[in-house]
Amino acid sequence: MDFENKTCGICNKAKLHKFQEQIAPGIYVDAYKCGNGHISYAREVMQKIEALNKAIASERHAIKIGSSLAIPIPADMVKALGLKPKEKVYVTSKDNTIIIRPSSGA
Repeated sequence: MDFENKTCGICNKAKLHKFQEQIAPGIYVDAYKCGNGHISYAREVMQKIEALNKAIASERHAIKIGSSLAIPIPADMVKALGLKPKEKVYVTSKDNTIIIRPSSGA
């Protein structure tokens, strides 16, 4: 489905323009971005992205802790990184991706 020049379904204001988005190294898909930076995909593309994510990542569910959310880190990653309970980590985000870095003590 072509969303070119359609109104963004997120902000309902700006028009969508087609571009190629890299979703993994060397993998590009058709995507649509509005002037406010919101990105949309056709349903078929989104299904392929979700299938790729399931193949290369471990699915987890966010847990509410107070006013924050926590995401359990898979045991194999904990072991590989040498993480310990209560160890300090640094959390940032970039391009709709959450990045967690162990402290230098890991």
